[in-house]
Amino acid sequence: MHFLKDNNNFLKEAILTTELQNDVYLPTFFRINKEEDEKALKDLLLSAPHIQVFDTIYHQLKDLIKSINPNRVLDDRSIRQAIEAHLNGTDISVYGVWVYYPWLGKVVHILDEQEYITVRTNRNKHKITQEEQDRLAEKKIGVIGLSVGQSVSLTLAIERGFGELRIADFDTLDLTNLNRIRCGVHNVNLKKTVIVAREIAEIDPFLKVVPFHEGITENNLEEFLAGNGKLNLLIDECDSIDIKINCRVKAREMGIPVVMEASDRGTIDIERFDLEPERPILHGSVAHLDISRVKDLKTSEEKLPYMVPISGLETLSPRMKASAIEIMQTITTWPQLSSAVTYGGGITADLSRKILLDSLHVSGRFFIDIDELISDPPKERELQQQATPPLTVDDMDRMSASSSVPDGEPLGSEELELMVTAAGLAPSGGNSQPWKWHYKNNILHLFFDKSCSDAFLDFNDTSSMISLGAAIENLLLTAEKERLEVIWEYASSGFPTHVASFRFKKNKEAPSELSLKLAAQIGNRHTNRKNSSRVLMAPEEMHHLSKVVTDVPGAEIEWVFDVKRQQQIGEIVAETDLMRFFTPEAHWDFIHREMRWTPEEVESRKDGIGVHTLDLGMNDLIGLRLLKDPQAIDFLKKINGGTVFKKVSVTQMATASAIGLVTMPTIANQNFLEGGRAVERLWLAASAYGYQMHPLSVPLAFFYRNIHGKGAGLDRDTSAHLTELRRKFCQIFDTNDEKAEIFLFRLFKASDSEMRTIRKPIKDTLSIGN
Repeated sequence: MHFLKDNNNFLKEAILTTELQNDVYLPTFFRINKEEDEKALKDLLLSAPHIQVFDTIYHQLKDLIKSINPNRVLDDRSIRQAIEAHLNGTDISVYGVWVYYPWLGKVVHILDEQEYITVRTNRNKHKITQEEQDRLAEKKIGVIGLSVGQSVSLTLAIERGFGELRIADFDTLDLTNLNRIRCGVHNVNLKKTVIVAREIAEIDPFLKVVPFHEGITENNLEEFLAGNGKLNLLIDECDSIDIKINCRVKAREMGIPVVMEASDRGTIDIERFDLEPERPILHGSVAHLDISRVKDLKTSEEKLPYMVPISGLETLSPRMKASAIEIMQTITTWPQLSSAVTYGGGITADLSRKILLDSLHVSGRFFIDIDELISDPPKERELQQQATPPLTVDDMDRMSASSSVPDGEPLGSEELELMVTAAGLAPSGGNSQPWKWHYKNNILHLFFDKSCSDAFLDFNDTSSMISLGAAIENLLLTAEKERLEVIWEYASSGFPTHVASFRFKKNKEAPSELSLKLAAQIGNRHTNRKNSSRVLMAPEEMHHLSKVVTDVPGAEIEWVFDVKRQQQIGEIVAETDLMRFFTPEAHWDFIHREMRWTPEEVESRKDGIGVHTLDLGMNDLIGLRLLKDPQAIDFLKKINGGTVFKKVSVTQMATASAIGLVTMPTIANQNFLEGGRAVERLWLAASAYGYQMHPLSVPLAFFYRNIHGKGAGLDRDTSAHLTELRRKFCQIFDTNDEKAEIFLFRLFKASDSEMRTIRKPIKDTLSIGN
């Protein structure tokens, strides 16, 4: 009360007097045909003259007369006569009951219980028959959680769908709750249980409401479910994972059905433990988890494995998915709207009645999605997805015949497979593996299978050329290790489909120490996206890594060690990563062409990036899955969201040992191939030093498309933003639009990734000519 001046003591006293009523939720009944009740009401009104008194008993009696005479048309005179007959000489002022609501400061004169119920439920008939209404009056319902639960509870009370209602919530009302809870601002900071109990009493003071003000705990769960008789139905609307799970475990033991409404897409869960005593809780979605641990879960990372199957990540509405990404960034918690809460309250009350009246027996998760039921026709996404046919053996056989490389010495199948397998371990954009190898007339031919990489970010096939160059380098290193001399050249005809031809001679001189060192890392090299602690690179390491790059004619590398500039690079990377999601074609590629979302998909496709290989924590994996929905992406773009991804990127860059950029002097397909060779040498050498590499290819791909493709496929705002990001990029690196920017990467120290991307079997990449 520090804001009140000393001369405002009267205000302090008034506030304190009001606060004395904060936990009061039961009205007081006065039946003044009894002398003691008449005196008590009189004393109350004399002691508190501010109390308002409402007497509408005559109007209620009119409704009663009409309801018990539905087959008669009554005029005012006949109604008046019927009321007089019904009172049978009783003074109307003492008829019925006077109800005092202390928190309102109001006394209301109403019909007594049975007549009140008769009139109040009259318009339920015959949606609810009298027999059904009587059965419902014997039922006990429990509601845990009083945000959505408030709407459910009030709807149940209005329909008189129970005889006893147990409500549980430990929380008080916040101002933020008033976006979805029908309540007055004067109730802020009151217990939600008190508010709901009061509201029900104001509708029907004869209904029995039992509040559990402390919420549900281990100590009172059994009492809530079975005290004073077992519940006939449990309605779960709580946020706590441990309570959500534990109340179901106990409800199943007791054979109590459970209903949950999620206020998103009209999601309804029904679990008929009364009919299916062995039914797995939450439809088996958490069966793979140790539910005995739920009470000990503290961090969001620990809770997420339980939250995700409960919420149904893939079935959230687009806006809820976008909002989930923004939690703790631009919003503080899961959003809910009054319309959804009110709608959900009605649905839940309706289903509750049907379950209690034994007219609904189903279990499962259901969606009553207004956006799907009533909506404009969806706008067609005009995505120009190319469909290049796969390269066939006949195609390769025909093009191989035109090679000018002289015949080489024959290779054994083991030697051939060893080199092609090593080549197949090269990195490729999205693990597309765009290579095909064809062995004909003792010559090994490399082909570019464009059907593997028709990607938005592979403009003019530059990413594929880099990948093919890396595959060439692996092949050359392996051949040298096996003491095979290689005479090779880039194809003069059929390029870029026919990339290069190789012939081999045996008994070459011993390989160099460097080649052996690099070849030894081919199986170890992998993409690593882990977070790291900053470890400075030794000068001799930087010198050696630079040298393996510049060993490829024309290749150069520039390093960034300054933390501030690394953070600036992180911001550029983050912005372009978001552009990738916000550009429909690029988003489609990421979701459908690049990522593999299940182990089964990985095994069947043998390409792409398995989501399990991304070195991501549970939070980030969930965020990634939320980004699959194009409608969620559209909305995220609309609200300028996704800042969480920027934070991750900036942090990763700032803790890098170095960030590097590999370039070639000019834009040309062969330079991208040669650049790919330089990148693979660099990566293998870094692996030998124990460094991890994280490719940052998205900025370069967008820059290339914006500059050399004149912004093809990009909207005006994206193109303009890329131009500004490009300006910042060129202030960090000594580069220009004429250079071929091959590879941007983060170099850091961390443990190896436990899971690696899969590779196609050699039978899918190597063929033998006729």
